Amino acid sequence: MRRLPPLNSLRAFEATARLQGVQRASEELHVTHGAISRQLKQLEAWLGVILFDRSGRNISLNRAGESYLKTISSALDLIAQGSQNIQHLKAENTLGIATTHSIASKWLMDKLNQYAQVSPKTEVWLSLEQRSTDFASSGIDVAIRMGHGPWPDLHCLPLMQDRLIVVCSPRLLSNECRLEQPDDLAKFNLLHDRDPDTQWQSWFTANQLQRIDISKGPRLSSSDILLNSAINAQGVALVSEVLAEADLAQQRLVQPLQQSVDLGVYFWLVMPREKYQLPQVRSFCDWLLASVEA
Repeated sequence: MRRLPPLNSLRAFEATARLQGVQRASEELHVTHGAISRQLKQLEAWLGVILFDRSGRNISLNRAGESYLKTISSALDLIAQGSQNIQHLKAENTLGIATTHSIASKWLMDKLNQYAQVSPKTEVWLSLEQRSTDFASSGIDVAIRMGHGPWPDLHCLPLMQDRLIVVCSPRLLSNECRLEQPDDLAKFNLLHDRDPDTQWQSWFTANQLQRIDISKGPRLSSSDILLNSAINAQGVALVSEVLAEADLAQQRLVQPLQQSVDLGVYFWLVMPREKYQLPQVRSFCDWLLASVEA
C-alpha cells in the first residue's frame, strides 16, 4: 500500500510554488486563501519537513521545497497526462496540442480561441509540459516549441522569429528613477530566466555594451513567471518579444530600452512526420502559419 500525502495538499503546494504566492494559488484552485494555507501546513506536518520560508504574508520555497517541487510537478504532470489520454480517445475531429505553460498563457490561448471560430467542429485539447513531447504514448499530434530547431526525426515547421527585449512595469519608472540608457540598469533589480538562451549576458554582448553587475536578482523557472514578476514591478526583465506582445499592447509593460537580441526562428511547430498527414493536424498548422504571417 502506497503511503501518499493528501492530494489537495499536493495541488495547493504545487500551485503556490509555481505561482509564487498563496493568493494566486487560491484564485487558480478556486478556494480561499485560508484553505491554501491550511493545506500547506497539513502537507508540512505530514512530511515532517518545512517547505517554505515565511515572513508575514510573504512565502517562498526553501531548499527542501524546491527539491520536493521537482518531484511533485513531474508526478502531477503524469496524472494529468494519463487522465487526458483516457478522456480524449482520439477521433478524426480531435487535435492534441502540447506546449509550455508560458507559450499557452501568453500567446497560444488567444490563437486557439480564434481557431475555434474557423474550425468549430475540431475538438482541441491542450497539454502543458516543460519536457520534450512523447508523441508515441501521449496522444499528442503537434507541439509548439521555443528553441533553436529543427530537431532530428521530427517534422519541424518554422513558425515565428523572435528577439529578446528589455521590459518593466511603467510603475517602476519615475522622474527620480529613469531607465533611458543601459548603464541605468545598475539602479534596478534584474529578473533572470533560467533558460540559457535568455541570459542578460547575451544582451550586453550582442549590443557591444559594457557589462554592469548582473548577478543580483532572482532566477525564475519560466517565462510567464518572469513576465508576471515584471508586471508586478519586481524588476526589469529580458524576455521574448512574442510572449510580451499582449502585455506591451495593454501597457502592463513598457520597453524602456530599444536594444535587443535577435534569436532568429525561435518558435516551431513540431510533430512526427506521419502526424502531419492527418487532416486536422495539417489544417491547424496551415491556419496557424497563415495567422502569424497576416
